[in-house]
Amino acid sequence: MMFRRLLPLIIILLCATCATAQSVPVEDVSKSLLSWTQHLNADVDKYFTHEKGDELIRNLDAFKGELTLYARTRKNLSDSIFRKNIAPGNKDPKNLELLKTRMGEVVRQMRNVTDLTNNELRAEGDHLNDQIYNVLNGEGNQYLSYLEAFLNGLTVTKKEMALDNGMTYDRLQQSINFLISTQDKIRSKMK
Repeated sequence: MMFRRLLPLIIILLCATCATAQSVPVEDVSKSLLSWTQHLNADVDKYFTHEKGDELIRNLDAFKGELTLYARTRKNLSDSIFRKNIAPGNKDPKNLELLKTRMGEVVRQMRNVTDLTNNELRAEGDHLNDQIYNVLNGEGNQYLSYLEAFLNGLTVTKKEMALDNGMTYDRLQQSINFLISTQDKIRSKMK
C-alpha cells in the first residue's frame, strides 16, 4: 500500500532526473577557430615564402569568403527563428543541411590554407579540421551550435540560442578580421 503511494513520486523524480541528464551535446569550435586564425596572423613570418605568397592570398580569400558566408547564414537563420518566434521541436532538415554544407566548405578552404603553413600551424589546423569533420559526419548526435540542434528538432532554450548566436558570431567575425589582417601582411611582404 505504501509502495503505491510512493510510486508516482518515484516516477516523477526519475523523469526529472532523465530530463536534466539529456542536455544538448554542442561542441563550439569557434574558440579554436579564433585561436588558430590568431596564430595564423601572428606567425606569418614563420610560414611565408615568396613562392607561396600568391597561393596563400588566394586560399585565404576563399577561406574568408566561406567563413563569412557561414557566419551570415547562421545569423540569418537564428534571427529568423527569433523574429518568427518558432518553437523548439520542429525539424528543419533543409536549413540544417545548409549549415552543414556551409561548414563543410569552411573546412575544405581551411585545409587549403593549412597546407601552406608550417608544421605547428598545420598540426593545429588539422586537429581543428578533424574536430569539425567528426562533429559534422560522426555517428553520434553532436552539434556545432545550439542552432543546429534546434534545427534538428531538439529542445533548445531561447537563452541558449541567443548566447550561442552572439558569442559565436563575434568569434567568427574576429576570425574573419584576422584572415584579412593576414592577407594584408602577406601582400606587404610580396612588394
